[in-house]
Amino acid sequence: MDKALRFRTLIACLVLVAGLSALSGRLLMLQSWDRKMTDGMTPGSFQVNRSIPAQRGLIVDRNNEPLAQNRPLATLVADGKHLKNSVITQKAVLYNYAGQASDWALLEGKARRDRLRQIKRDFVGKMKREQILREHLVIATELIGRELNLPAGELLEKIEKGRMRIVLKKDIREDDARRVEKMLSENFIQGFGFERYEKRYYPMPQLATHIVNFCNAEGKPQGGIEKSMDEYLRGKDGFRTLKRDQNGLVKLTASAAVNPPRLGKHVKLSLDIGIQSVVEEELSLVCERYKPKHASIIIIDPQTGDVLAMANRPHYDLNLRENVQKAWSGFAWEGVYEPGSVMKIVGMSAALNEGKANRESSVHCGWGKINRPGGVRVRDHHAYGFLSFDLVMAKSSNPGAFLFSEMVGSQMFYQYLRGFGFGKKTGFLLPGEISGFITEPKYPQNFASATFGYGLSVTPLQIAMAYAAIANGGRLLKPRLVKSVIANNGREVQSTPVQMVRRIISKETARSMRGALEQVALVGTGRKTKIPGYRYCGKTGTAWKYIPEEKRYNTDRYALTFAGMLPVDEPEFVCVVTIDDPQQTDPDEKIGGGTVALPVFARVAARVAARLNITPTEPILEGESLTFN
Repeated sequence: MDKALRFRTLIACLVLVAGLSALSGRLLMLQSWDRKMTDGMTPGSFQVNRSIPAQRGLIVDRNNEPLAQNRPLATLVADGKHLKNSVITQKAVLYNYAGQASDWALLEGKARRDRLRQIKRDFVGKMKREQILREHLVIATELIGRELNLPAGELLEKIEKGRMRIVLKKDIREDDARRVEKMLSENFIQGFGFERYEKRYYPMPQLATHIVNFCNAEGKPQGGIEKSMDEYLRGKDGFRTLKRDQNGLVKLTASAAVNPPRLGKHVKLSLDIGIQSVVEEELSLVCERYKPKHASIIIIDPQTGDVLAMANRPHYDLNLRENVQKAWSGFAWEGVYEPGSVMKIVGMSAALNEGKANRESSVHCGWGKINRPGGVRVRDHHAYGFLSFDLVMAKSSNPGAFLFSEMVGSQMFYQYLRGFGFGKKTGFLLPGEISGFITEPKYPQNFASATFGYGLSVTPLQIAMAYAAIANGGRLLKPRLVKSVIANNGREVQSTPVQMVRRIISKETARSMRGALEQVALVGTGRKTKIPGYRYCGKTGTAWKYIPEEKRYNTDRYALTFAGMLPVDEPEFVCVVTIDDPQQTDPDEKIGGGTVALPVFARVAARVAARLNITPTEPILEGESLTFN
């Protein structure tokens, strides 16, 4: 072989080796580094992960009645990328043609395969790419539309206008989604899939609205227990890996692997749904009549601090969520107001507890007003002379309350005021609690006004816990809203103990105060309101509203309160009714705590006593029923 031939042979070999090397390199790149690109270009055998949302824990009442639960739902989504791939959509078209033959259902095995090859050769194989894609879409939308009761034309229009991820229908029930998945798989339809999620559902959507609150469309808690207990309620999402066959078809009903989600824990509240229903109903009735700016009813178990019921107005429907912005705040713990005479328990408890007075002690109320040096004036709504301790409470005399408070002095009074929990948050679990405001004690008029509930601001919940202390023998408790956290196997993983903040007054003082407060119901501002079968005690409050814009108290606008308990000797619950800024609907009707708030208390107390099966303390006369002013 001459040199020229050898040279040409060498060159040819080098070219061949170089070409093969380049081809091998490109193949390696396609198989490894550019795999994502090739997956998008041609159907290969690969897997895809789909999220399995974790089930959020339930919120239940003390009797395990659900207040918040879950509904498994799905969104049907079309994948524009797959719908433009004629290779993987061709199979659905092929089987659709085959299924139109009358004998197709009778064919099996080789006979079916032969028929499919024939149809592909004679029909489908001759179709253009655009025809295959269009045919696949028509088949898919007709089948999906029939299964989900949707117009096929609307589905087709959405897909044609969409791009990559096209949402066709939301909030599909799980059983419907599984049926559609089965249908898609049986007909080899590609490019459609379901995105699973849990949607929060509230079976009693207008009960305890502000306490429970809600999760938004993305499943994010917005407030209330949903938000404050989110770390327990939420679980951890899992995933499942879907298979693709050698032709790139997704097997919607088969999983290569499943990593199960971790379920959320359940939260048991102190609420009693039966009692909550009572307070919601009664609060709606009084609000319908008087149309107040805000209102609330709170029921507390004084021995544990358990919140048995808490209703607020305005409120909203947890499922529909209309009027949310206007009704967002829970007035019971987020609203403050000047409460008036319900605060007379502070100074008068202090006088008893410090040994400065007893229930037989009397003071002269100045025939309607009392003056002190420094311009201090305390006026009364009636011209009373001498009144006993009990009658000061029963008649709700402002000078009388001031005189008993004066016995312990300004400094001691403010110690008791803070001791009862005013001016500080109660420790309520939910966000947004207001601490209220206590005036500076160095000004004599501030002290005088505070003794009968003016010049300071409180929340209805603070009043409820203060009266609960009188009911339970003098212990200020922290309100308890969550009793326990429970795992899915029913095991209690966390519980909330009863928490005493401090002892305020002695048991004997608390007993004496209940006796004095009973005089309100017997001979005082509540004497016309009776609860058949039960002795009750409590205090009315009728406070003028201070109007900041006018820089004065408006004597035609009120904040009304009744704080009471039942039975008197061993109270099983405390109930506080607050009606803020009621409207005068009847010009002949007198607006006051005794005429508006107290009757609500009486109706609620009678129904709650029946639900708790509290033994009557008084005989019920034949034909006796609730009577009001």
